[in-house]
Amino acid sequence: MNDIKNNTSKKNALFAGIAYLLTAITGFYALMFALPQIKVEGDIVRTIANMNSNPFMFRAGIISMLCMNIITILLVIYLYKLLSNINKTTALSMLVLMLFGAGISTLNEVNHFAMLCINNIDGFSIEESQNLTILFSEIYNHGAYIAVIFWGLWLFPLGVLIYKLNTRISKFLGILLFIAGAGYILDSLFLFVYPHLNIATLSDYTSFGEILLMIWLLVKNKTIEGLAEKQIKKV
Repeated sequence: MNDIKNNTSKKNALFAGIAYLLTAITGFYALMFALPQIKVEGDIVRTIANMNSNPFMFRAGIISMLCMNIITILLVIYLYKLLSNINKTTALSMLVLMLFGAGISTLNEVNHFAMLCINNIDGFSIEESQNLTILFSEIYNHGAYIAVIFWGLWLFPLGVLIYKLNTRISKFLGILLFIAGAGYILDSLFLFVYPHLNIATLSDYTSFGEILLMIWLLVKNKTIEGLAEKQIKKV
């Protein structure tokens, strides 16, 4: 029975690391490569021209965002299975917060599809197409700010659970996850107040805890398995 528990914990840690990596890859492709090639902030004429000339790239960015959110759900499920025996209430909070964030982000992609549809309908004048595209683009941006709040909040219970694995590395990672969560939340709140300021965001500098956690899950899944098993025995 202990061997089964060990193998399950090991697989959950490894699968969580893989899911984190795939989330990073799909998110990076969508947010840093595909969508920026189409959407030009402050220049709706160019944005529409880019969508019309290269709709495949825009659709690829949307699909990558959808894949990212699906994989993120798998990620939090694996983390819940790995860490829930430490504290079920905290683990459930982590799970619910991420499910809200992923759900909002997924539904928010409807606004991107709306931008495509508007510019494929012949009944609108150029001015109407531009105004509607601006509207759905702004709705998308604010939907993203809301999703980011939940992407920050889920890191607090995750940080608590990682911290409670009770090693120097896990405590260090737990603190970094708290900082990462605060960075996302402050970014989102600031963007709600000053949405048009083009400045570097806090999360550009505070999200290293997630990267280190991903590496730790991938490289040290056996170690994490043992730490999780110790917590199970304590319970």
